[in-house]
Amino acid sequence: MTPDTYKVIHTVGLIALFLGIGGMLAGGRKSFALLHGIGLLVVLVAGFGMQAKGNLGFPGWMIAKLAIWVAFAVLPVAHKRKAMPAAFILLGALVLGGLAAWLVVARPF
Repeated sequence: MTPDTYKVIHTVGLIALFLGIGGMLAGGRKSFALLHGIGLLVVLVAGFGMQAKGNLGFPGWMIAKLAIWVAFAVLPVAHKRKAMPAAFILLGALVLGGLAAWLVVARPF
């Protein structure tokens, strides 16, 4: 597959991820949790596909994106256990998404 194909798949995974988070915060349970998990998997696989096609190695910005991926994976657990209010989880998801996008564009380290 071409790197552009991986970018499209990665973007579709992000859409599924954010739809899953939003659906869970709106009161949905299993189907949105499933969508969130599928989105996480698609984002991870497509991201590593782009890494392999681009021969990038593991620069610092990519390691930071993996940490953001883990944080996205934890958000539903925080919601289910009511560790954080829903508004804080939503704001956190927006900040994490913006930070991940900035890391790709700027590649600061």
